[in-house]
Amino acid sequence: MRLFAVAAIAAASLVLAACGPKPGQTVKIDGKDAHVTVSGDNGTVTVKSDDGKQTVQWNAGGMGSAQMPDFAPLYPGAKVEGSVAANSSEGGLVAFEASAKPEEVIAFYRQKSTAAGLQQKLNMTMEGGLTYMASRDNDKKAIQVVATRTGDGSHVQVTWQNKN
Repeated sequence: MRLFAVAAIAAASLVLAACGPKPGQTVKIDGKDAHVTVSGDNGTVTVKSDDGKQTVQWNAGGMGSAQMPDFAPLYPGAKVEGSVAANSSEGGLVAFEASAKPEEVIAFYRQKSTAAGLQQKLNMTMEGGLTYMASRDNDKKAIQVVATRTGDGSHVQVTWQNKN
């Protein structure tokens, strides 16, 4: 699944750059056939395996089918810039702007992930950017948040894994 997701994200990026596969074209991902679809309505690119079990969706400027788990909800008032989701809710990434300071954003995600039983693995400050990571020991649920200062607010990337 991990290799499929990485390859699908790369394929989706190529589609958007107009130098990769075209909508409706069959591509090989991890040795399996996958189809690329593009929706011009909301800037969505979807790569789906032929058996339908694996799907990756990339959205420019929105959430698309990304369903963030309770331990990693979208920050209140966030302005979503884009998202990537694997199988809708198994894992993904969302990038957004927030009017809050990076410290406030990290505190929000620390509280949510701790309440869900995840344990902090990393809390780092480096040149104005903050990174927070937490997971459960079985590594089926994990979150990583990177928040950097932008004027009075923050640019944030939240990555999550939510396998059962």
